[in-house]
Amino acid sequence: MPRPPFKKRLMRDVFRCISLLNAPVYLWPYFSREAGAEYGVGFFRKAHLLWSMFRNRFRIVTASGFLDHVVMVTEILKIPRDVKGVVVECGSYQGGSMVNFSLVCAMVGRELHVFDSFAGLPEPSEAEKLHKVLSIRNISTFQKGDWCGTIEVVTENIRRYGSLSVCRFHQGYFDQTLPQFREPVVFVFCDVDLRTSLEPCVENLWPLLQDHRMLFTHEAHHMEIAGLFFEPEWWQSRNLEKTPPGLVGGGSGIGLYVSDKGRFQSALGFAVKNLQVTDLASSGPEAAPWPVVVRPILTREEHFDNSGTLDGPPSVTVSAASSNT
Repeated sequence: MPRPPFKKRLMRDVFRCISLLNAPVYLWPYFSREAGAEYGVGFFRKAHLLWSMFRNRFRIVTASGFLDHVVMVTEILKIPRDVKGVVVECGSYQGGSMVNFSLVCAMVGRELHVFDSFAGLPEPSEAEKLHKVLSIRNISTFQKGDWCGTIEVVTENIRRYGSLSVCRFHQGYFDQTLPQFREPVVFVFCDVDLRTSLEPCVENLWPLLQDHRMLFTHEAHHMEIAGLFFEPEWWQSRNLEKTPPGLVGGGSGIGLYVSDKGRFQSALGFAVKNLQVTDLASSGPEAAPWPVVVRPILTREEHFDNSGTLDGPPSVTVSAASSNT
């Protein structure tokens, strides 16, 4: 394989240095007291888990990155112990993210349910063979059998580097396996590439997902995927929500990695079930140590005072101990 040109290697190393300098920002929530406290997972156990996840990044071929895994594992550690439910992954490829989920699930005493055909993608429709990724000005292409990780490869990777005892496998396409699933769910990760694959995941898992819990997707930067979380007709027709939840990171992903365009981006995004403004204010100082600022939505005319300068009514500050607005 030819060596990349000097300029490309230099830019790659610069971006890696920037990511390294930003590491404390990403790791602060992971090492916070809130993450893992209810399970007795302290600093040293989290440090050991972090090192295992970092090493697994080089042991197993994976479509998602190390920081993606850190963000999601942090959220699993933050789930209150008294909230019942399992962790679900849809689309495992060769088990790169699954192996790290299995390690944290073993720590917190939750089962990890994995749904995959273990035969690659189904046949995509003509409309889904090409996906627009505007954040990097790219077109992703898909065909049947892409991203295949056999169940033998996946289970061996988990056995060697993860915790196979907490894993439950559901082999088959999502529209065949998910309708029979009935367990309460506290966390979902979907890395499924196609909208026709994501739809049965959301349709069947969203009703099982506990309130205030997260559903992550690894195609947040794909416009065809992100759009699903903003379509009222789709959510209403399936009796899921009157108002779609939206997708944090929709269009460009949450800012984890520095791109060659000089922007922070990723493929990762998430939706939160039934989260209200008052929930953020009343969840207590540990969960929300900052004030929540609520601003009314104004018309263009209301934004300007009589002098023609930009103005508006004072914001309403809601303390973490009170939700009266």
